[in-house]
Amino acid sequence: LMSGDKSMTTTIYYLSATGNSLYMARRIQQQLEQTGQVVRLVSIAKALREQDLCPAGRVGFVMPLHFFGLPLLGEEFLSRLDLSQVTYSFLVMTCGWHYMSDAFHAVRRIFAAKGEKLSAAFYVDMVSVYLPLGDIPPEAKKNHRLQKAAVRIEKVAEAIMHEQSSYDREYLNFVSGLIHSYVRKHRQELDQDFRAGETCNQCGLCARICPVANIHLGETGPVWQHHCTQCLACLHICPQKTIELGKKTIGRQRYHHPEIRSNELFDKRGD
Repeated sequence: LMSGDKSMTTTIYYLSATGNSLYMARRIQQQLEQTGQVVRLVSIAKALREQDLCPAGRVGFVMPLHFFGLPLLGEEFLSRLDLSQVTYSFLVMTCGWHYMSDAFHAVRRIFAAKGEKLSAAFYVDMVSVYLPLGDIPPEAKKNHRLQKAAVRIEKVAEAIMHEQSSYDREYLNFVSGLIHSYVRKHRQELDQDFRAGETCNQCGLCARICPVANIHLGETGPVWQHHCTQCLACLHICPQKTIELGKKTIGRQRYHHPEIRSNELFDKRGD
């Protein structure tokens, strides 16, 4: 992938369950547009639905770290992309803690299989939303992390603007890859511990926000259809806070990025 004309369009594909990655994608978009560049911002769910799989010019991907690697939907999307017209590519992974990961190595392998090379890859530490491993931090700590992330993304956008070739470091990628591979093989089991409690009012927001259309609203509440990616969008979006994943999420806070409205995340794949 060679550096190209600075005036060409940049397409940023994003995947976001609670708004962290959408917020970061918009910050990159805004910074690039301030220099007169044209930027398309497209959700990965929509791109798959509309077969928007042949970007030209510069292309970027902003998505969260899942199970120490790429989100399953993001992995599928990248595997289906035609990169033959791409001149510069970048990946931004949002996460709670990035030191244990195989995401960059996985993308490099996907690109290499297509005869291409990822130009740059960055991590942005934010707020971890994976409640089975821990609660959302207290308000002051959460805001501090988001403020640091906002400063970090400005530097990332600057590097992208100048089409720099840069890779943040990953650690324990072999172990991370094994964990991620195990999760991928057991995808049909990822939603088996989701439950909606008695306070469910069948508003349907969980079904609307699921990026893979995995939730059907039954007579008594949501029914999961066993092709979940465990992004936890349904759990965090529920206004009744009645959706749980096993017992470890009970009593833990819910989260979405303070500058992203819930309805901005409604964009399911639907196929």
